[in-house]
Amino acid sequence: MTIKDSGLSAGRGCRVIRDYDVSVANTAKTVSTVAGETRRIVSVTVTYSAPVTVNVDITVNSGAGAAYDNLVQTIALSGARWAYWTPNKKTILLDDDALDVLAPAGGAGITSAIAIVTEVL
Repeated sequence: MTIKDSGLSAGRGCRVIRDYDVSVANTAKTVSTVAGETRRIVSVTVTYSAPVTVNVDITVNSGAGAAYDNLVQTIALSGARWAYWTPNKKTILLDDDALDVLAPAGGAGITSAIAIVTEVL
C-alpha cells in the first residue's frame, strides 16, 4: 500500500492523507488507513479497468475489537467502472481505528484501484 501525505493544510491546520493501492488482475484488493492518528474520512474512490458488477464494502475496523467493527457503506457497481463515496455526516476514525475498503475481483484481466482520502485532526 502507498501512503501519500500531502503535507498541506485542509484549511484548519490539518494534514490530508491519501492511502491507495492497485490490485493485480482478477484479484480482490483491500486498502486500509493506518492507525495511529485521529482522522476524518473525506472520500473513497474505487476504479476498475473495465465495467464490473460487484459490491465494494467500506468498513470501520474498530480498535476496540471485532465486536465493534461496522460496515458503513456498500457501493453496488452494475456494469460500471467507477465508484466515489463521501460520508453524509462527519465521520471520525479514532487513533486505533482503521477504514478498510474491499474491492472484489472484477474478472479475467480486470484490475482495481482504491484511494482513501482522510484528514488528520
